[in-house]
Amino acid sequence: MFHFFVPATKVQKDRAIMRETDARVAKYSRRGLVLNFIVFVLCLAFGNFQEKEHNLAIVLVTGLLLVTLVRSYYLFRFDSLYARAPARWRNQYFFASCLGAAWWSFILVTLTWVQGMRGETLVMWLYSVVFYSSVSNVFAPYTRFLSIYLAIGQVPAAITAIMLGTAQGALYGCIMLTFYIMLAHQGKVTSLAYWERLEAHFSLRERAQGLENEKRTSQAQIELKNEFLVNLGQEIRSSISDVMSTLSLIDDSQLSERHRELLAMANKATGRQIDLVNNVVDFSKITTKTLVLDEVEFDLRRVLEKFVQDFALDAHQQGVELYYSFDPTMPLRVRGDAARLNQILATLLNHTLKASRIEHVFIEARFHQDQDDLGELQVVISDSEKSIHPEADGESRESNYQGIGLSICKGLAECMGGSIHLRENKNRGNRIFINVALQVVSHEDRRFGAEQKLRGKRALLVDLPDNNGNALADEVNAWGMSTVIVAGQEQTITKLREQAVAGSPFDLVLIFTKLNNMNGLAISREITQHPDIAPVKQIIAMSILQSDSPEMKSHLRANPQVSVIEKPIMRRRLHDVAVQKLLNTSADDERKVIATESIGIAIVPRVLLVEDHRVDQMVISAMLKKLGCYVQVAHNGLEAVEIVTKERFDLVLMDYDMKEQDSIVAAQKIRDHERSTHSKYHLPIVAVTSTQTEADQDVYLSAGMDDHITKPIRYDDLEGRLQRWLEKA
Repeated sequence: MFHFFVPATKVQKDRAIMRETDARVAKYSRRGLVLNFIVFVLCLAFGNFQEKEHNLAIVLVTGLLLVTLVRSYYLFRFDSLYARAPARWRNQYFFASCLGAAWWSFILVTLTWVQGMRGETLVMWLYSVVFYSSVSNVFAPYTRFLSIYLAIGQVPAAITAIMLGTAQGALYGCIMLTFYIMLAHQGKVTSLAYWERLEAHFSLRERAQGLENEKRTSQAQIELKNEFLVNLGQEIRSSISDVMSTLSLIDDSQLSERHRELLAMANKATGRQIDLVNNVVDFSKITTKTLVLDEVEFDLRRVLEKFVQDFALDAHQQGVELYYSFDPTMPLRVRGDAARLNQILATLLNHTLKASRIEHVFIEARFHQDQDDLGELQVVISDSEKSIHPEADGESRESNYQGIGLSICKGLAECMGGSIHLRENKNRGNRIFINVALQVVSHEDRRFGAEQKLRGKRALLVDLPDNNGNALADEVNAWGMSTVIVAGQEQTITKLREQAVAGSPFDLVLIFTKLNNMNGLAISREITQHPDIAPVKQIIAMSILQSDSPEMKSHLRANPQVSVIEKPIMRRRLHDVAVQKLLNTSADDERKVIATESIGIAIVPRVLLVEDHRVDQMVISAMLKKLGCYVQVAHNGLEAVEIVTKERFDLVLMDYDMKEQDSIVAAQKIRDHERSTHSKYHLPIVAVTSTQTEADQDVYLSAGMDDHITKPIRYDDLEGRLQRWLEKA
């Protein structure tokens, strides 16, 4: 069977593309079909041909009507016919169109032969030129059909005009033949461009589809890997949790010093394993953009100071001095993920401390606030590592350090709207810039120590470090004290004796002890050996390792006017010790203040622990009691609801992983009880979870829980949750 069109490429075999092309052909063919019939009828109505050749005119109209009806069958039933057999519809419609072109050509031949090139003939010829010009663009994708269609419709009329034997007929006939050749050539060019364009679009679509399939496959693989890592991490956490729980239950008071050291090493090792598991899971969540940030309000300065304190001992054990300087205009409370912020700082400081040839590390924190309540915290960790090649230039450059820890920190910082940059400088050491976006909740109403209990007191500051000595002096001056800075033992003794003789003795001496020697102890001993200045109160700043030495302990026992404060110096601790020494505040009162700071309230908090695992009950209860809490244990959610309705508690720690969503039901019942009794007191409920996903967060928050803490629970994490929620309570 003859076919007007044979598909040769992928595009021409694509049903969707071919349907769009054929639908376009059918759309414009319907218009031309109706217009052809109307034009011919009008020509007959207003011309002389139907008067002269009435019977012939009727034959021509009747034939055109029949051909039109045949073509209309294929055009107006396009959807139903095409869906059954696209190729058959196309071939049959093209055959019907050729019949239509043949009859139109017969009409032109008849008019031309009967009337010559005048009257209706010229109108029909002019219309045919316009009609075939438009048809060539519509049928251009099908070059073979277009050539046959144009030849049937134009060539017989052109030959007939030439056969008239007149100059006018010959001219019109030649023009029609030339026009046919031009339209056929234009159709080939248009067809080539049309299919090339569709081929390009088809290739792009296939490429896009391939990329989309690859993306879905990669995403599925990443999600599978992420799920595997999360589940594996949960299993490893559970195993390590049992080890940590067992170690925490050991009573170290009955152990020897060597056994305590081994126990501490075991606890640190398990802690590192937990950190490793958490880092791997975090890295997986960062790559899949499924990390959930815990947005809470917290005291920014307290978090930063605690971070510095936590690393002081590790730094001093490695012979590294640790200094810090915080912006005094830093806001009091901000909103953000305090745990993730601490994780970033701890990982990067650990990286800094691992480097060799470091003399000191300086931590500087600044806060830049925009006009609204948004701001950016910038923490700079710099070290004093010396260059191996002193002759090398000191240009700063971006560090090429790589590692999972840094990758995780960068990902966390980006999730928190910030960034991390490491800069290396062979002359001035390395610097790490940490930027994190935080929302400002409130600023400090008044500067710390503004009550100026120490107003009028005079302090001598000895051997202050270069990094933050001036900032420390400014802080002491802000308490209402007047300060003088000296360096070395000779200047210290001279200045103390001069002021004592002048009748304006110093009330306090703050001595900063270097890490690599005991200069502070030597200066203190020298002061106590001079009777005229021996009674002056002294505060010696030194590391825990130095303060535990036998010489220092013996000196403190012999001289009650001397106190020790740990480095790096925390402003609140220094203020409390200075007040205690100068204003004779009892040590018991001081301990009460410190204890109050550690848990956030002065009274004993009551905590309800809802846990069905025996070992976890023992471990968490021991931690809570160590933090000064009264603890009551409930073994399931139903028991917890009964206890809460009868007694008042300050906090509920509830295991989220109990069977059959027992914790969710219990939390909902507790909230329903609060609403039914119109209680104004909101009982904080903290979920204890093995994993933390966005779906889990939505579930426990919608059930009425306020926060979560991840197993295995660490002492510092538990203390942080108590500070957060007991302060609010």
